[in-house]
Amino acid sequence: MTGPGLHWKNWPLLVKGSAIIMTSLAMLLGSVATSYKLERQSADATAEMLRTLQVQRDLHLLHTLVAEAATGVRGYLLTGVDDFLTPYRAAEAQLPGAMASLQKNIRDPQQLARLRVLLPSVRQKLAGLDSLRRQYSADPETVRASLLSGRRILNQLRDGIGAMNARESLLVEQRTAAVQDALRRNVLMNAATIMVGLAGALAMLLFTLRVVWRVRLAAENAERLVNDQPLIATGGARDELGLLADRLHKASFLLANRAAAAQAASVAKTEFLSRTSHELRTPLNAILGFAQLLETNKSTDQNPQHVAHIIRAGKHLLSLIDDLLDVARIEAGQLAVTASAVPVAPVLLEALALLTPLASQYHVQLQAPGECGSLSVQADRQRFTQIVLNLLSNAIKYNGARGQVRIAAAAQGDMVAIAIADDGAGIAVDMKNRLFTPFDRLGAQHGTTEGVGLGLAVSRSLAQAMGGSIAADSAAGKGSVFTLLLPRSAPPGQAAAQLPVALSAGTDKRAGPARTVLCVDSDASSLVLIETLIMRRSNWTLVAARTAAEGVALVRQHVPDILLLDPDLADQATLTVLRNDAVLAGLPLVILGTDVDPPPADAAGYLRKPLNVPEFFELLDRIMQ
Repeated sequence: MTGPGLHWKNWPLLVKGSAIIMTSLAMLLGSVATSYKLERQSADATAEMLRTLQVQRDLHLLHTLVAEAATGVRGYLLTGVDDFLTPYRAAEAQLPGAMASLQKNIRDPQQLARLRVLLPSVRQKLAGLDSLRRQYSADPETVRASLLSGRRILNQLRDGIGAMNARESLLVEQRTAAVQDALRRNVLMNAATIMVGLAGALAMLLFTLRVVWRVRLAAENAERLVNDQPLIATGGARDELGLLADRLHKASFLLANRAAAAQAASVAKTEFLSRTSHELRTPLNAILGFAQLLETNKSTDQNPQHVAHIIRAGKHLLSLIDDLLDVARIEAGQLAVTASAVPVAPVLLEALALLTPLASQYHVQLQAPGECGSLSVQADRQRFTQIVLNLLSNAIKYNGARGQVRIAAAAQGDMVAIAIADDGAGIAVDMKNRLFTPFDRLGAQHGTTEGVGLGLAVSRSLAQAMGGSIAADSAAGKGSVFTLLLPRSAPPGQAAAQLPVALSAGTDKRAGPARTVLCVDSDASSLVLIETLIMRRSNWTLVAARTAAEGVALVRQHVPDILLLDPDLADQATLTVLRNDAVLAGLPLVILGTDVDPPPADAAGYLRKPLNVPEFFELLDRIMQ
């Protein structure tokens, strides 16, 4: 629909209602004004009609009085009886009033001209009658001459009065027609006024009914929206109700999309739980299986291989748990990063070194980055390393047979771009929008490649938390390039740390002072593991406790060189007891916990479970030097 109708549909409801009311009111006022004018015209026509009738009456009275006066005077002359003069006296008394009334009521120009001729004749006739009345004793010839003269004047009066009567009759017809026409127009105007009022009322009624219908439709659509039902189509109006309908329609699409997304997320999480169950069971199967073989000592010659399998499976299991914890922190908005200047080259070399065994397993060649020794980024080193490891491991696992993984780092203005390219199958166009969706492996869950679909999602969130981003450039059959952008930083003041060298976890046969280590942990397996590690230092002794109270008692009894404390037991009461004791106040405290267990501010160190054995010995050796 186009033109005025479309504009009307788009008008606000207040403007529409006001337009209908004002239009109806204007038409009603116009009808009232016209009716008033017609009423005035009818009144004027009626007044003219009444004046015309009065003129006819006055003319008839004038003619009657003159004629009767003349007859009375003649009778008096013939008989001498004074009673015959009564009509004359009546005419003499009434004629001035009749003539004045004619002068007042006659408006027609022709009648006024005739009246100006007639009135002198009337006065002349009265004067002649008065003279004739006095000639009662005169000779007959004189009387006869006066009678003949009066006769001529009377005939003139009759002719004039007759002409005026004829003219007034015509005027009566005209003014009667005018009155009837005015009455007819008045009736029509009254009918039109009634029709205008009815039309205005009908328009307002239709407008109100339309608004009520649209409000009910909006309410029904709102109810349908709540019940997740399709909405009833509405018109394309852009008024308030139209905008409400449009917003409800958009809300229905939004809710439908969210419902679809929620359903997809539910399906993805269901698949994720299934995959996670499988992924967690796989390393646990290796850990428990090889651990049972070690327990039975039936294949002692293969113990090193079994231990290697257990360590590899344990690390894989730990990686899965770390990813799950990172996702939980990201969704809860509790992901914390500590940014500092981090050299790029050591992180890349460290990641390449860690993933070389995985690349050998998949027969993929890792290509070291070019010259990037001067590049540094503002980032959390642990999270930066985690992102690079995720991207590199994906490039290895999803690469082609005998493929290559290439790393390049370069400055781009205020950012540093680290590109990791592979020779894999690439990513289809219709799957790119799902690339960073948690738990979505883009169909790879049906293959043999390990993973739960969290690496890219976690990596992008980590990059964004550090002020960077991750972009993917891929095409089906042409490999993929993932580019990590992080803020550029000036190189740190001191030389970058070299790749970590694994410390020996074997038995230390060096002589040295005896050391006592007190470990308080409620988990028996953890205590056994700590005891096994401490036994590898010949001059170290372990004292173990399962509760905080027992640990405090043993601390006072043995006064150890270092205290290892589980965070579940490191409550404020225990720490207060230790810090308020003059002997134990300087005791080094090391917390054995996880990433979600913040250590006390005065802790001497922090060891993350599961323990990294070289890191364990490095920390304890450093504290007890």
